[in-house]
Amino acid sequence: MVNKDLFDDTAWFIAVSVSKFISAPISEIDSVDELKLLELRVFDENHEIKYIRGSLSCEFQKRDSLNIQFDKSHKEAQYLDIDTGNKNEFKCSLNNTWATGGGEYRLPDDNTDRIIIEHYYKIDDKRFYKPFDFRIVRFLKKGEKLDELC
Repeated sequence: MVNKDLFDDTAWFIAVSVSKFISAPISEIDSVDELKLLELRVFDENHEIKYIRGSLSCEFQKRDSLNIQFDKSHKEAQYLDIDTGNKNEFKCSLNNTWATGGGEYRLPDDNTDRIIIEHYYKIDDKRFYKPFDFRIVRFLKKGEKLDELC
């Protein structure tokens, strides 16, 4: 489904299937069961490829962020859902974390706490910027700055 050669060694993927959420380095993408997959995002600092479908009976729609037509973009850091109190109680494996809503997912390392999202905007007929898409850029470590304003 995804050509790994389009991404660098830091690439990561996030997969949402009917039964689970997977977050892992691109080297492990072959473990994803495409038959149960609803959304797949593969990303590195330079771009993201997204596959999405509304149900298992639908065909995947593919979007490559390199082909997005936009008038403006904006990056922001968003905190990840990490339940630090449950990490020891549920004995998550190395670099995995427990979400406050339940469920375990993997991060690049124990020091990761945010993710950078790039939002894309188009100007509408009233000359307002309207958001229409976003991509995942990369993970951010505790204390690491997104830019000089953060």
